[in-house]
This record gives sequence, structure tokens and C-alpha cells, in this order.
Amino acid sequence: MPRPFSARLLSSSILAAGLLAVAAPASADQLRMVALSFPPLIYDDGGMPAGIAFDIVTEAMKSSGHSVTVEIMPWARALDTVREGGADAIFTAYKTPEREQFLNYSTQVLVPQVVSLFVAKDSPVSFDGDLTKLADRKFGVVNQISYGSIVDDAIKTGVLPAVEKSNDSDSNVKKLVSGRFDVMPSNRYVAQYFLKQAGALDKVKELTPAVQDIPSYIAFTKARDTTKLRDDFDKGIAAMRASGAYQQILDKYAR
Repeated sequence: MPRPFSARLLSSSILAAGLLAVAAPASADQLRMVALSFPPLIYDDGGMPAGIAFDIVTEAMKSSGHSVTVEIMPWARALDTVREGGADAIFTAYKTPEREQFLNYSTQVLVPQVVSLFVAKDSPVSFDGDLTKLADRKFGVVNQISYGSIVDDAIKTGVLPAVEKSNDSDSNVKKLVSGRFDVMPSNRYVAQYFLKQAGALDKVKELTPAVQDIPSYIAFTKARDTTKLRDDFDKGIAAMRASGAYQQILDKYAR
């Protein structure tokens, strides 16, 4: 006995859906990532993301057939988004024990970063590598940004008791220039970028020695199994280093 028309229609629809799924383009494997505006590593360039880390991530994931979209947002919101599984990954991220609870870090370093202290050009503040000697100074940081274990621990334990928080690096640089605080820890390249944007390169100086040289990573959500995505990135960036493509991206933004 032939099936009723409605049953045949349903069966045909299921078959068609299956065929479409098989023939679906690679866009079905599109990954959503989040990041803080962190020039020159990641930033908005006329409505499109750009930067050193962005170029490396997209190229590394492309080699495994993944396409990537990146939404730039405040860091605290980005962390919450990836923690809850609303994004597949976040970058660039320092590795901390707290974040490892909800982030699946790449084993390959995305970009090594140097953290230094910046002060006003005429500031009497100096640094010999001992943060305890700066306990009477007010520090300016970006909310929920990690500055590496040395600065993070000094703030957490109260070694640096006076801290003012900003929502982004642009605001933090402007506060330093206007005298809202005394010392700004920052990735060297990020500080130089925003100081240049503000026309304030000659108003601020970088103290030596640097506080810490820290590796930064891409980290995938633990809200679902992202082991393969992490492994795909690791393979992709290793291949980029071997071919010279990684260095070409660094050289491109050094100009």
C-alpha cells in the first residue's frame, strides 16, 4: 500500500535536507571568536578586524578548513562570552590558573609580548625590577586584563594597593597622559600604538628593565569539546613558522 502523500513529502524533505547537509559549503564550519581592541595585535580597521594576531589566527585556522569571524569587545565581556560558550575562542590571552578553568589554551604561542611600565616624560618614578618600591604610586590598568604573573600578583596581594581601572587601552593611555595615575603597565606594542594615536609619544617614557616577557595564546571555550580546534590551530601556526609566513606577518606590521 503506498504511503500517504504527506508521509512521502516528509520523507522527501528529510532526504533533501540530508543531501544539502552533505553538500554544505565550508561556511558551516565558521568559527566565532572574540577579542579586545589591542592594536597592533587586533583592532577595527574601517569596520573590519585587522592586526598581527588576527592575521595569524585566521591563516592558521584556514589551513584546516576553518573560516573565522571576530567580534571586538571589552575584555571582561569577551571572557564572559567565551566562558559561557557564546564564542569558540578568545585571543590574545595570557595563561592564568583562573582562566584555565574555562579556557582550552593552545600549546603553541600566538604572540610573545613584553610588559613594561610607562610613566609621564617628566615623572621622577624609576624602576629597578622591584615592584614593592612602587607601592606608593597609583597604577592604571584595563579591567580584567592580565599583565602577567608579576604585576597581577602584586595587585592581588596588595603590594600595589592603589589601582585605577579603565575599560580599554585607549582610555588608560589618555588617563596616564592627563595625570590620573602615575604608572601604566602595558604590552610595549600596545602602549606605543595608542600613544602614537594620541600624539603623545613624546609625553611618556618606558621604564627599564621590562617587567616580564610573556607568551600570549589563543584559547578555546571549555563549554564544549574544542580539542580538535585547538589541535588544528597548533598545527596551522607551526606550519606558518616553518614556511616563514608567521615572520612575514610580523614584518608587515613592523613597517
